[in-house]
Amino acid sequence: MSNYRWNQLDNARGYDAAAEHVHPHYREIQDVILNSLPISQDDTALVVDLGGGSGRLAELVLDRFPNSRVWVIDQSDAFLTLARERLCRFGFRGVCHQARLQDDWQRVLPEAPAAIVSTSAIHHLDPAEKQRLYRQCANGLRPGGVFFNGDEVRPNDDAEYLAVCQRWASHMHRMMESGLVPELLHSALCGWEARNVGQFGLPRVSGDDCHETAETQLGYFTEAGLTATSVSWQRELWAVLSGTKP
Repeated sequence: MSNYRWNQLDNARGYDAAAEHVHPHYREIQDVILNSLPISQDDTALVVDLGGGSGRLAELVLDRFPNSRVWVIDQSDAFLTLARERLCRFGFRGVCHQARLQDDWQRVLPEAPAAIVSTSAIHHLDPAEKQRLYRQCANGLRPGGVFFNGDEVRPNDDAEYLAVCQRWASHMHRMMESGLVPELLHSALCGWEARNVGQFGLPRVSGDDCHETAETQLGYFTEAGLTATSVSWQRELWAVLSGTKP
């Protein structure tokens, strides 16, 4: 994990501070998921945040539902350091666990979660890894539990896909020029543009931006055993996909 690009604490702090500027729908996606969770104010339900990074979504869940518990699963030491700082005020209700999404993270959970959520993380998995992860989510949820993935998804049409990548790259440049993004992140954002615009159409491997369509991923949901699958929100390169364990 030491070679992971977000394992530098300065980079993680910079992204944590600038994420809502880098990502034009950052908070909107979190709100869609937060408002869709099947949890009551009295519910002591467990929520798992896969690739939960610095714990921003976990914090929102713990604030909204005062009896809930959240486990943040992430591979980055640096991001988990920030998550522990952010969630320490919740005591035992906020837990951080280091693991890759490809690992068997389900075995460490104290119980079957009522919800598994993820934002801006799963698109880094290749198709086979996504399918394995979705099976693990479906198997791990309690009956009636829900899975939400707020993530980057590609359009079917290549020309439209390239166009939305170009628009996001232009947005990132505007944010960098405005001073809202720390300079130490500029090379990472330019690297995203080089990979996804400059090298558009080249093969992708695990760890890259392995974008797939919403339809393809909902098919993976169904194959994994999730039902009531849907796209509950979608804008440009982003969507919130959901499914329920029967």
